[in-house]
Amino acid sequence: MRTPARLGIVASFLTIVFAAACSDSTGPKSLSPAQIALHFDSIAIHATAQSDTNSAYGVRTLLATLIEIPAALGATPATVSVTTATGVESWKAYELLELTSNGTSNNDSSFAILMFRDADAHTAFIAFFDSTGAVQDGGLVTGDTIPVSPSAGDATTSLTSVGATCATPSSSLQNPGLGSFTLGTCNLARFRTTLQITLPATTGVDAALTHLAFTNASMNGVRLVDAATGAAVQRIHQMIHATAAANRRH
Repeated sequence: MRTPARLGIVASFLTIVFAAACSDSTGPKSLSPAQIALHFDSIAIHATAQSDTNSAYGVRTLLATLIEIPAALGATPATVSVTTATGVESWKAYELLELTSNGTSNNDSSFAILMFRDADAHTAFIAFFDSTGAVQDGGLVTGDTIPVSPSAGDATTSLTSVGATCATPSSSLQNPGLGSFTLGTCNLARFRTTLQITLPATTGVDAALTHLAFTNASMNGVRLVDAATGAAVQRIHQMIHATAAANRRH
């Protein structure tokens, strides 16, 4: 996994909320996709406001948006059993596959997985994959703004099935980041993903997070065909890199 510089990207993203007081290994319970979307919509808006005084929240805004998108389109998060350094935890996860259309065919694609340990994504992991399902980069963010780059690892993913047409996002969602997505078509989808990474021990970070792994996990999400030039997931990927670079200059 090519991680070092890139995982610094993740340095300031994330947007959901779970409690770190006890075990924060459970995601949202018994919520509909629409309710989850509204929850992350609120987190994204709040993180945007926080980024005015602390730029570290800029990436949290973008990640909250990436979690909000599949929920707004009707996908239910998958429950993934993640083996950590201290035991097995139950995380929630979404996956997106986006294809860029040139008007006549789908000529590019990229995958992204978004895993969150707690209901508000105070701890989350994101990874980006190329069109073959090979991981390109990724990273952990915990405590909202503490980034941890993997020191070793690998991950793969693949599309396993395409289902019903996506739902129409609710008009009550106010996150301006949703405007980045101009969809041609969208279908609910299932994926199969394997991940194993090692992360360095970091001050302020739960020791359990030095190892994250799962094999052949079934992921829920969406398959998108972007109506605009340039894939929206890729544009947000670039924005995360740009935000992280700006943070490092401060």
